[in-house]
Amino acid sequence: MSGDSASTVEHRGPSPPKTGATRPAFVCAFPRPHALAVPDSGSVVGRDWLAAANLADEKVSSKHLSIDRAGGVLSVADAGSRNGTWVNGARLSASDRVTLESGAILRMGGTLFVYRGEFLGAFTPELPLGELIGPYGLRKVANCLRGIAGDRPRNVLIEGETGTGKELLARAIAESCHRAKPLAFVNVAGVAAGVFESQFFGHAAGAFSGAQGASPGVVVAHDGGTLVLDEIGELPLELQPKLLRLLENREVLPVGASRPLSVDVLVLAATHRNLEAMVEAGTFRRDLYARLALARVELPSLRERPEDIFSIAQALSSRADAPLDANAVEVEAVERLLLAPWPGNVRELEAALAAARRADPEPGLRVWGLDEALGKQAAPVTTALTEEVVNAAIAAADGNLTAAAKRLGVSRGKLLRMRERAKKD
Repeated sequence: MSGDSASTVEHRGPSPPKTGATRPAFVCAFPRPHALAVPDSGSVVGRDWLAAANLADEKVSSKHLSIDRAGGVLSVADAGSRNGTWVNGARLSASDRVTLESGAILRMGGTLFVYRGEFLGAFTPELPLGELIGPYGLRKVANCLRGIAGDRPRNVLIEGETGTGKELLARAIAESCHRAKPLAFVNVAGVAAGVFESQFFGHAAGAFSGAQGASPGVVVAHDGGTLVLDEIGELPLELQPKLLRLLENREVLPVGASRPLSVDVLVLAATHRNLEAMVEAGTFRRDLYARLALARVELPSLRERPEDIFSIAQALSSRADAPLDANAVEVEAVERLLLAPWPGNVRELEAALAAARRADPEPGLRVWGLDEALGKQAAPVTTALTEEVVNAAIAAADGNLTAAAKRLGVSRGKLLRMRERAKKD
């Protein structure tokens, strides 16, 4: 027994996958995409630091930004620069040292960075995914796309808020699976219940009144290609079972036919809804969800990837035959784009850029043109969110954290994190 005991290896349980080491980074969002490692604690960086990364900026001082990484927490201070330093739209005063949350927007001279506390992957930007632009914010999507191309699942669920580019992602998936032709987009919410089966699965001649000839239906018509079921979350509950045969066996039964037909089609389903929550609420079938979600890809919202926004704006402007040269763009205008919430995502950004061009038709992008398109921007917090500023806001709100967060223009969660960090310090 003692010999067996001595040789026994301790069971450690399941281990998480190795995804690679992360490190903090400053991701340049303007004038061009590039990521830089966060310098060592105690460093003072400026023009030469940027120039080494091929980011020349004469508005940046030789000693511009002071870095402190004590305790693994990044804080920055202006090092007496000529043109100043901004964090989330607020200029740092000479006495400010500000802790940066991941996702914070940092402006030095004419250069804009997004701080990422856990940056993964190469510092060089990614290539577009078809027409989807995401130098840094679509890396998880790109990994999913590579997995789909290798595994070739029959069904893929595409999730994302309205306006994030689900149609473009669907095209990219179809292309990566060599199923781009034939390709059909069908808004399932727009198909009347009475003709759903006929339009999808076809019908035999004489199957119903007015059916003088046979029709293959949209599925059979796109055999060998891709069928995109747009807004699948809007499909009425009573129609959902009708898709099960197609998704499970790749068979369709035309209306009036006695035998099913086999089809070879990639099915992509897109939705802005939370289908898992709908399943729990009983408004979406669990068996249908299980078949659709053989592979899942989620597109992040625009507010989750501000580092991509100017690159997206350039692509959108080029498609509108109005190229956006960084040299003709005010850094304050791009900063406003990065700080905006964009509930309508890329679609809303495209509309805002078009409105700005109508207001200010000269090449480039200026703050006053954006003001005309988006309305006057609320005055930013005039000082950085230091511990003293946060405590003062809480006191002014009589201890009400929600009211204090609103006063400072941050979320309640961010306010709580700042308080906890201050206690540890």
